[in-house]
Amino acid sequence: MINYLSEPSLNSELILVNNAKKLKENPKLFNDKYLDKIMQLRKEYGKLDNLEDTKGTQKQKREIRDKIRKLSIKTYINRDTDLFGEMILLLIDKMLTRPNFRYYSYKNEMKSLAVEYILKYTWRFDPNKQSKISGQYVSAFAYLSTIIFNAFVASINKYEKENKKIKEDFLETQKLFHLDHKESKYGYGLIEEEYSSPEKEVIFNHIDSNLFDLILKISLDTKNIQVYYPDMYKISLDEYNKITDYSSSNNILLSITPISKKA
Repeated sequence: MINYLSEPSLNSELILVNNAKKLKENPKLFNDKYLDKIMQLRKEYGKLDNLEDTKGTQKQKREIRDKIRKLSIKTYINRDTDLFGEMILLLIDKMLTRPNFRYYSYKNEMKSLAVEYILKYTWRFDPNKQSKISGQYVSAFAYLSTIIFNAFVASINKYEKENKKIKEDFLETQKLFHLDHKESKYGYGLIEEEYSSPEKEVIFNHIDSNLFDLILKISLDTKNIQVYYPDMYKISLDEYNKITDYSSSNNILLSITPISKKA
């Protein structure tokens, strides 16, 4: 069985996909005589991957990996990108499980940007490039992982800015809504501290659900709620709109605060 995330398979597929693009520009490059051998070597490498890692198997794996790389460089065919796409999605999903990424609520957006980055930058991969320090050829796994990592960081930075704006807008909306509510229910002159004292305080555990679902649940028996949420939880624009629409239409006095600011 071929491991799609093993270096030889990922490296080979990346080279073949890039070579297919070059072939469209220059059809004379066509060469498919090594394709069967490449697939055979991938299977051989997969069998070695399942064996105990010894000096002997390490040497065999290095030799096979080098053969696959060299033959892939010489192969120019109209390669279907479905397999490479499957590999990329597997790699992205694997990286999304890392502790520094797994708790973000907008993983789909992160994933989409990673795919966009992959499509944009894979052509820069040079299989002949060697490290000046180790002398090893550049790793496709490391190359693609770096692209995906950078896409994740770019997505997080983007949503951090949007989230900050969302929080500011949300707080302003709360102030306006609270003022209207006080005027209609209590008249003018109500002391803010008295008004803002919540009937229920809840700490939101974002691992179990999303914030909007929690508010739906706890608002059944009270209309004045204080919710504290973990700083790492990012309120998406869609969720923010749902919360504000629901709060205003149901006369719910809702305060949402990062848990780090809990008194």
